[in-house]
Amino acid sequence: MLAACAPKVPAVVADTLYFGGPIVTVNDAQPSAEALAVEDGRILAIGRKAEVETAHKGPTTKLVDLGGRTLATGFVDGHAHFLGFGSQAVGANLLNPPDGAVNTVDDLVAKLQEFAKGADVQRTGWIFGMGYDDALLGRHPTRDDLDKVSKDVPVIAVHISGHFSAMNGAGLAKVGYNAATKDPEAGVIRRRPGSTEPNGVLEELASIPVMIPAISAQKLEDKDYFLKKGLELAKSYGYTTANEGRPDGLPAARPRELRSADSSTST
Repeated sequence: MLAACAPKVPAVVADTLYFGGPIVTVNDAQPSAEALAVEDGRILAIGRKAEVETAHKGPTTKLVDLGGRTLATGFVDGHAHFLGFGSQAVGANLLNPPDGAVNTVDDLVAKLQEFAKGADVQRTGWIFGMGYDDALLGRHPTRDDLDKVSKDVPVIAVHISGHFSAMNGAGLAKVGYNAATKDPEAGVIRRRPGSTEPNGVLEELASIPVMIPAISAQKLEDKDYFLKKGLELAKSYGYTTANEGRPDGLPAARPRELRSADSSTST
């Protein structure tokens, strides 16, 4: 009789059951749910709370009340250049709305001028910003535009694709680009009309080899700073896990920063 009165234990007991907030399924047939059950690291069931509890709630199930927060699926992005998030987090935000506030080339110049007033310029020696889009601005910024930011300190604006950039006169001089410089293979140094003098806009392999050092921290303590800023940015985007297949082995060689900067974000 006592056995008959005991609560029935489900055949498969969930380790954890989530409820109490919007649960996004990314399934058009069932776009949202009230509860989600997890067992051994995998989704066991999703649906109405009462049904999920009846089917999978046991005496050892951990109950997690979302408190109105949204639970969404994890995403694996194979082309995010995760370690580049540090440069994006530190540099001026040159993105268009809604991710930034740059609508014109003048807005871009103003963002770089603002960045130039801060201490982060010293970490690279460059005034730099990330994410401008010529398709939305109407054109690429040129050396003449970026000379308004500074004529003495190197300035670089990196395109949203990462395959273009624009430099001021001081930046071009620092990387050694002048009227006599030939276009590298698979790269273009754009020129002023009717002249061989660079206009500041660089394409592909004329840009990438000189761009990366300009927007990257050089000292160990600054690398730590960039990395931690990048982790904060990744968290704000909703990343929980990232894998970076860097040929230089940086993540494998320097795991301390990745562990200590934030234990909830891993690479």
